[in-house]
Amino acid sequence: MIATQPFLASGIAAHGKKLRVLMAESEPAQISKLLRSLFPDEETLELTLLSTVSLLFPTIQLVGPEVLFLDLSACGADALATVRAVHRASPNLPLVTISNSNEKDAAERSLREGALDFLLKDIAEAKTVERVLRTALERNTVSGLADLLRDQATGLYNSDGFRALTSKYVQAAQRSRGQLMLLAIQIQNLRALQEEFGPSNADSAIKEAAELLKGSFRRTDLVARFSGGNFAVLATDAAEPSAAILRQRIEARRIVLNRQREPWGQIELKLDVAFWSASQERPFSAVSDSLFSGMAEGYSVRAGSDEAGVF
Repeated sequence: MIATQPFLASGIAAHGKKLRVLMAESEPAQISKLLRSLFPDEETLELTLLSTVSLLFPTIQLVGPEVLFLDLSACGADALATVRAVHRASPNLPLVTISNSNEKDAAERSLREGALDFLLKDIAEAKTVERVLRTALERNTVSGLADLLRDQATGLYNSDGFRALTSKYVQAAQRSRGQLMLLAIQIQNLRALQEEFGPSNADSAIKEAAELLKGSFRRTDLVARFSGGNFAVLATDAAEPSAAILRQRIEARRIVLNRQREPWGQIELKLDVAFWSASQERPFSAVSDSLFSGMAEGYSVRAGSDEAGVF
């Protein structure tokens, strides 16, 4: 499935990383328990707990957390002053405040003091905590977390990043009754380029194709590399006639690129397109799974898209 299962723990484990979280939470320790449920493997989470904020600033320096959860009830009389001080001292540290539902106003005011988000501990669920962590990833406020969503070779989103951000696009389309266009793009002859010219040429072809795609889509579109020469794109508010325009744009850029790399073999691209709108009975996951199935594992892209072409 493309979108809903928690990806954080598996993504961190796959990259050999451990998420460093600092949490200052008063009793009952509800949010820390929910966080641990998202990371059952202790090798993927380094959680430092504080019951008071008296040691907060030196602990930030010592631990170097990638996310800070701060319970406003543990901050004393002027909790918002603490939030403000933390944000000024560590402006790039994602700060999530915690409060009870009856203190929601204070939690909302914390956003104006530099908090990224807030959680209501008496009603929060695991999926709510995961959403907050996703927000930290999407905002790219911490390079260590952002790296989990990015393909190091191309700078595009990786498959984890694509899955993580897709739900936001789907929710926006549902609200606006808009249409999403999905594209599966494959370097059709990547294996041949590698066999004839060597691995370095195949790597160059992947990077050049990535740059081609970056320049072919809007900044608001979601462009990702899944694996090898497999790329995925999700474009918002895209009418079906726009697929032909995009195909022409990509082909024109591919021709220019191949002129530049003529001694090292031409890049051949295969492009499959599918559309989804909130008015369809077919769920988004059914459309995306049909189009992208197999891309994370190898070179092939399963048939079943609305349009397909090789150029």
